[in-house]
Amino acid sequence: MNRKQLIAIVALLAMMLCLPIKAAKTYWGYCNGVDPVAFGTKNTGKCAIYIPADVAQVYKGFTVSAVKYGLAAQASNVEVFITKDLNADPIVTKKAAVSNVYKGWNEVALTTPYEIDGEGFYIGYSYSGENVSMGVTSTFSENACWADLGDGWKNYTTEMGETAKALAIQARITGDNLPLDLMLYTEQKDIAVQKGEPCKFDFSVKNLSAVVVRNLQVGYSIDGGEETVCDFKTTMGSNIDKSFTIEHDGFNVVGNHTLKLRVVSINGKDDVYAPNSEQTLALSVKNSVPVQRLVVEEGTGTWCQFCPKGIVGLRKASEAYPNHFIGIAIHRSDNLVTNTYDNLVFESLPNSYFNRNTKTVIEPSFESIETAVKNLMEKTPVMGVDANAKYTDSGKKKISVEALTTFLGAHKGMNYRLSFVLLESGITGYTQVNAFAGGKLGEMGGFEKLPNPATIDMDHVARINYSYNGIEGSIPADVEADETTRYTTTLDVPSTIQNPDNCDLVVLVLDANTGRIENAVKVELGKHTTAIYDAEQLLIPDFSFQGDRLNVDGFSGSVRIFTTGGVEVANSNLAPGMYIVKATAGNQTVTRKLIKR
Repeated sequence: MNRKQLIAIVALLAMMLCLPIKAAKTYWGYCNGVDPVAFGTKNTGKCAIYIPADVAQVYKGFTVSAVKYGLAAQASNVEVFITKDLNADPIVTKKAAVSNVYKGWNEVALTTPYEIDGEGFYIGYSYSGENVSMGVTSTFSENACWADLGDGWKNYTTEMGETAKALAIQARITGDNLPLDLMLYTEQKDIAVQKGEPCKFDFSVKNLSAVVVRNLQVGYSIDGGEETVCDFKTTMGSNIDKSFTIEHDGFNVVGNHTLKLRVVSINGKDDVYAPNSEQTLALSVKNSVPVQRLVVEEGTGTWCQFCPKGIVGLRKASEAYPNHFIGIAIHRSDNLVTNTYDNLVFESLPNSYFNRNTKTVIEPSFESIETAVKNLMEKTPVMGVDANAKYTDSGKKKISVEALTTFLGAHKGMNYRLSFVLLESGITGYTQVNAFAGGKLGEMGGFEKLPNPATIDMDHVARINYSYNGIEGSIPADVEADETTRYTTTLDVPSTIQNPDNCDLVVLVLDANTGRIENAVKVELGKHTTAIYDAEQLLIPDFSFQGDRLNVDGFSGSVRIFTTGGVEVANSNLAPGMYIVKATAGNQTVTRKLIKR
């Protein structure tokens, strides 16, 4: 090395030593990373989360350098703030750099960072505009939803219960050697599992640390008993959410339990703040559990050359998963259109939304539907749904409906609503443009053998949506565990119906806060359907396998056995695996999942 090179290296080292070291940062709050949805009804307001003293002590000496917030809609005049008293002048304020802040996640860096002194404090924002912009996520905490909607500051978790979800607000905390902190949460506070079957405990974590989490230990205990610790390998960056599953052998006795989940270690070290790292859930072991159904609302049209893909997808899914799938074909720009579905927008056809998650557009192929159905079959819904529906007159111009919902756990301050959709199948007199004719694009459920256009019967057609946004008050805000709520109404049959005997009524349970479908049931008009729940009421015994067959001795009703793919099989020479057993007694039917070992 010559003298010039040595001088250059020394100079470079000197420059590096003079450069400021960039402090680490993390984000702390109560929200998860889902897209925010609107809270309240005001287009002007203030909101905040409270960071109590026990959290402030953990982060004492670090600084809040920015406020991150999520909006449900565009807002104007956004100003973030930090205060120790919501009714006093803020300690720190900073206006957003632009006059109009768009929907989604945003961040305002503070000109003067706030040093955390160990005392509790609030962080939040104010806004105005033409929209209901205040955004909440899907988690819950008693400190996470303070708001002034024009009538003073209130803790809405006290005012509204679980409906007041966590505001989409986070403090960006900056400093060296930030603590290891994870937030563990679940989407549901109640779990139901079926007696005698393996089950799963699902949970999610949010990384509130500045480091990447690679090794995670989570423990679970039942009824305060011995804790079982599970190890998870992962790669979870700062402010990232991830979901995990614990598999359990199941329970052999019907009853109620408590399930506690907690973070044991992060990268081999302790979590610094336990209160946000554990969850206690109500766990019910039942003879039967409610069915979670997938509702696919598909945009289609007789003029759409690739729409046979959706026709085939809905047909095959209905055949393969009759108790777990409901397809609704919503026609656009043809003679089968209904303007009662105008609120659901499809940018192109064929496309679809699953359980009305309008954030994600999905091609309505059988493959994508099947994947979603199988994922949902592993989950327990918030409630079971049942319905009775029949024509009230000889002309079949009116439908009487009794919709029933049975909630697994007790809830307060819910905002669920019922919605009704009338479907018709076997509609004749229409042709479908068919790009698959001649087989040039491969097989498509038989359409490759049909001409272009193809004369076919139209199935699953939405004739009328009686209540797109749901009926306010149709489900009470407060319910007890295992309480069945009933709602009755009479619906008019539209004049467009070709054959009322080919109609089904779909009952949707909507989450009015998000607009999404929580669960649903489809009823063939004039018949009764029973959801997979409370089989005890049907006086149907607990079937069990004996040798290579299902023992149904002593049961006077009919029993049908299906594979998980929807294929009916004989009650003999049954191989090990999972089966769907449908038992009918009188006018009631119960379906169960049974495992032959």
